[in-house]
Formats: sequence, structure tokens, C-alpha cells
Amino acid sequence: MKRLLLVILFFSGAVWCSGQSAKKALDLNTAVLQQYGSLAAEDLSGFTWIAQTDQFSHLSKDGTSLLLRNTKGETYDSIGVKFISDLLELEGVKPLRSLSVISWLDKNTFVFAHNKSYYSFSKDARKLSLLAVVPIEGENAEFHPASGRVAFTMGQNVYEVKGKSPVAVTTHTDSEVLAGVAIHRSEFGITKGLFWSPSGKKLGFYEMDESPVTNYPLADYTQIPALAKPLKYPMAGQASHHARVGIYDVDSRKMVYLDTEGPKDQYLTNLTFSPDDKIAYLAVINRDQNDMKLNAYNASSGKLIKTLFTETHPSYVEPESPVLFMDGLDDRFLWLSERDGYNHLYLYNTDGTLIRQLTSGSFDVVDVVGFSSKGKEVVVLATDGLMNRVVYVVNTASAKKSRLTPLQGFYSASMANGGNMVLLKQKSATLANRVYLAKASGKEGVTLLEASNPLEEYEIGEVEYPVLIGADGIELQARVIKPYNFDPEKKYPVIVYLYGGSHLQLVTGTFGGGAALWMFHAANRGYIVFSVDGRGSSGRGLAFEQATFRQLGQAEMADQLTGVEYLKSLPYVDFDRMAVHGWSFGGFLSTSLMLHHPGVFQVGVAGGTVTDWRMYEVMYTERYMDTPEQNPEGYAQSDLKNYVDNLEGKLLLIHGLDDDVVVPQHAFTLIKAFVDAGKQLDFFVYPGHAHNVRGKDRVHLIEKVLGYIDLHLKND
Repeated sequence: MKRLLLVILFFSGAVWCSGQSAKKALDLNTAVLQQYGSLAAEDLSGFTWIAQTDQFSHLSKDGTSLLLRNTKGETYDSIGVKFISDLLELEGVKPLRSLSVISWLDKNTFVFAHNKSYYSFSKDARKLSLLAVVPIEGENAEFHPASGRVAFTMGQNVYEVKGKSPVAVTTHTDSEVLAGVAIHRSEFGITKGLFWSPSGKKLGFYEMDESPVTNYPLADYTQIPALAKPLKYPMAGQASHHARVGIYDVDSRKMVYLDTEGPKDQYLTNLTFSPDDKIAYLAVINRDQNDMKLNAYNASSGKLIKTLFTETHPSYVEPESPVLFMDGLDDRFLWLSERDGYNHLYLYNTDGTLIRQLTSGSFDVVDVVGFSSKGKEVVVLATDGLMNRVVYVVNTASAKKSRLTPLQGFYSASMANGGNMVLLKQKSATLANRVYLAKASGKEGVTLLEASNPLEEYEIGEVEYPVLIGADGIELQARVIKPYNFDPEKKYPVIVYLYGGSHLQLVTGTFGGGAALWMFHAANRGYIVFSVDGRGSSGRGLAFEQATFRQLGQAEMADQLTGVEYLKSLPYVDFDRMAVHGWSFGGFLSTSLMLHHPGVFQVGVAGGTVTDWRMYEVMYTERYMDTPEQNPEGYAQSDLKNYVDNLEGKLLLIHGLDDDVVVPQHAFTLIKAFVDAGKQLDFFVYPGHAHNVRGKDRVHLIEKVLGYIDLHLKND
């Protein structure tokens, strides 16, 4: 048995223990549909900093008013949502059901969107003004506060509008060329395709030519007969789309494309502008994803000015954050990089000269929260230990950092750039949500909200957080959820829920440890529900993530088996009745365990499963596996079809019929391999759903998962 670090943190106390009064059963419908509704911890809805101040606004608890508050937490003004709605109705506009402030233009005026139109509202004059109207067909709208302009896409083209008359930025007629959308399958931190310059006089956008990419056959089965809806899907080793970056000048209505020399299938990401609009910055990554150039381009001509610096790594580089300028400092910028093994912050001159590394140590900087006046200090959110997050204030001149959040917990933060105040949200195993203000100097201010336990009335079992030691001595954070009526004298079957892939951490120092509420319902059905974050998952530095390089599934399975050994050491676990369940990468890992280590788990339920990495998308797969031609052994080792003869237990595969992320061919080809091998398994498909099953049908999904496990693990 692998050595275990016997450090187990658990919480019962006032938050999770069964009190003296009767509790309500947590039914599955409530657990799934109300996790982010009535059972979510109270929060400040619609929080927004008010421009040019340290004051802020947010919606009242009932959503009927916008409250304006100062640094002491005092409400100094309020605006009724109905009042704004009545003004809209006077203009012949549909009533406003809820108000979502986009930003404050100054301390008196804010902007909001309604019915694809953008309005400003003056709180002093109580006056409404129309800024821009996006056509009903418009998508991906991006509002620029200072100019009042909106960029959006319609069809395959980019438009911009101020007032009611849109202007076409691109005029593509080829249906395989798309502009203004997220490219590269939203890898490399890409979440959108439209980027305003600081003044709003230039608009940058991504564009992709998908003509080299193979059409993948999906269909709309609600039509009679079914309607073909082919998808452009670049699989590993195959042709990818060709990307460009356009820059449009609003005043002259002229456009240029950045002169990004190199192969057409290289990756372009992290586009941003200099404070004066004159320079466009872009990270250019080669197809092998082991070399990155941070380039500066003339935003008017598109010509390359210079490569500021390069980053290389034998495995891969993955920039996910653009150049960040600090207010009042136009000659230097911040850059996030994993070059020293952890994600840290670096300060550069705009000529590409490194001034200094601002953060260092065995932790990852998760985000830049904001910075004080003229960039004297930068506030960052960082990982803390195995499952928590902390906020640091870093002096940009000395790189000295101080901790703004002295208590343990899982923090998030918000800050008005150039301001003095930071909004902090603290969560922990015993704290649902505490929202408070602090000065960037470190002095804690007023508490704005401390949420009560939203699950107080329900039967919720204890959660424990064991830290395990893997075969190579690395620490692995785990989570154990027990039934509400846990009896230490009984033997319980186990559900292991896992993911195991990059960019996700299952066990966090939040209320409930990051577990979905359906897991507490599952525990109350008579299970121990267990998870462990193994190598490949996020928050532990580059070596922890890259341990899976070119051999997806191997290190991840080893760490899950460390978890199994820990479970076997628990006197209340029946290790002859164990199930494993996961989705997407977790589906791949679940099925891998069933086939590579038969007999460990008696039941497996795998959803949205990657079964053969040759059939997954170029950008993700080639980062972690290289191409099939470069790494045939790795691809063969991870191809689940090669191990179907090993199946011993019960296996259920689930897939969305419209899955455009892990295409249904993954499930179908694996099923065919099982049939050819004479092996029985079960399969369930969700028509009308893509990679995840959402909405009311998610209740059906979780019952399908738990019902299957009940059927094959419950002795009664």
C-alpha cells in the first residue's frame, strides 16, 4: 500500500453536522436545479466599481433596486429597476426584468444593455439615453464604454455601430471564412474574437479560414428527415484552420491585417493594444506549441515592429493572458508566464527588456486583480497550498509582496484599477461566503455580507480532506463525502468521481470542497463519494501538469489508484463495491481505469468520453500528445479500443448526440470494438444535447448515472 499522509481536515460543526432539529432530504431535483439558485450562498449581485471613485454599486437582494455604496458600506443612493423600466416603456421598449450594469462611465452615469440595445443612465438627472442598437441577428457584442460603440458579428462578418446604423467592418462572402469569433477552438485563453483599443478608435478581431478543415457529419434529428449540419472539426494531425488578425480604424473605415509571418496553421492569441492605440501585441505560437513569440505590430499598417521576446519549452508553452498595461504607465507592461515552473508575473519595458520578475515561489498566480495609482502596486490572486487561494499585494519596484488575506480560505477579488480598495470574497469549509472591503495597503474594512449556510435545512453529510502521497512522493489532495446518517460500523460502497485533465481542480477550499450538490445526494443514497486531484490537473505548477505529456492517462490512472489504496485503508469502505464516474476527460479516465485495471471498479459510468485521441481537436491534443505521427506509441497506449478484451465489470457510456467537442464517433467506434470482442456494455444517448447535458435534462442524466450504479452495486 502506498504511504499515506495522515493529515485529514474535516468539518462538521455548525455548518454541516446533523443538528437536533429535523432536516429535509436533499432530493436530486433540488440538488441539480437549485445549486446555483435557491441553494447558492448569498452574494452581492451585479457588483460594479463606480468610475473615478472607490465606491461601488450592486443590486439589492430582491433585485428591485441598484444600490450605490461608499467605502464604509453605507448606501448613499438607490435607483429603482422599475423606474428605469418605465422610462424604457415610454420609448416603446419591452419592460426591463432585471438590470445588469456593464460599467460606470463616471461617478454619475452607468451603461446597461437591454433587448440588444445599449443605454446610459444619469443618476442625477434620472435620464436615459440610447447609445447603440445591435440588430436582432447580431451576436458576440463587445461594448466600448468611452466611445459608446458596439462591435458585433452577424453571419460571418464583423460590424460596429454607434446609434442605429451599423457599419460593416468585413464583407466576406465565403461561408468558410469567419471573422470576429473565438478561434483555435477557444484554447490559449481565447474567449472572444473582438477587441477594442483603449480609445475605441481601433477595433481588432480574429478571423479564420476553415476551408482546409474537414467537414464532420452532425445532424439535426428534430427535422423529418434529419437535416445535415456539418461541423468544421480539425482532428489531431490533420489540417487546421488558418487564422489572421484584422485591425479596423473607425474614423477612416480602413482595415489592415497584421503581418504574421510564418506557417498558416500557427496559433495567434492574446491580442491587445498599447494605451495610445498605436501598437498591437500578439502572441504567436508554432503548430508544435513549444515556441512562442510575443510580437509588437504597427496597428495602422499591420507591419511587424519587433519580436519582444520568445518562450520555449521541450513539452509546450501555453500563454493564456495578454500584455497588461497599468494606468499611467505607458512604457512598461505585465506578462504572465510559466517559464520558471509556476505561473508568475513579470514586468517588462515596451522594448522587450525584462525589468524584473515580480512574483516567485511554489504557487501559481491565477489572475491580476488590479493595480494602484501609476502601477506602484499590483494585486494578484494566487494559489495557496493544495486547495486554497490567497490575494497578494506586490510592489512593482521591489517585488516585495504582502498577503492581503491573512485568514485561510478560497478567495476571489475585484479592484478598480488605479483605486485604493479591493473587494474580497472569502469562502472556506465552514464559511459559505464573506464579502468585505480592504485597502490595498492591507487594512481590512467593512464586511458587506456574511452568508448563512444555504444548506442548513438539508441532510448534508460530513466532508473530509485527506492528503495522500503518491508513488513518487507527491502530495495529492482528496475529498471524502459521507452519508448524512453515516454509521462507522457499516461497510459502504464507493463512487469515485474524477476528471484528471488540465485546467480543472475538483477539490477546492470552498464551502463543500468544490463538490456538486448531487454528490451529497448520492452519498445519502448510501455511498462514500470520493475525489482526488492527480497529476495533470491545475493549480500545482507546470511539472505537476506536464507529467502527462505524450502519455495521457498513465500518470492520471496511477494517482487515482493511490486514491483507491487510501479507500481500502478505511474500515467503513466496501472495496468490493466500487464505481468510477467522470465526464469528458473524466470519461476517458474512467473508461481507462475499467480497461487497464479490470477488477478494481465493479461499475463504470463514462460520459462525453474521448476514446481515441486521434479523433480529438488539434489544439488541445497536440499540446499534450504531439501529433499521431510524432507519438504513435502514446496514441496507441491511450486508444481505449486496444483494451476492450479486459472489461470485467459493468460499463455505461453516455454521449450527447450533438456533441461538437468530443464528437459521437468516439463512442460509436468504441462500442463497435466491444461488439467485435463479444463484450457486453451499456450505452445511452442524449438527443439535442452537445458536450454537456444541461437544464432540466441534467436531472435525468444524474439519475441515469446513479441509477446504473445502484443497480449493480446495491446488495439490497
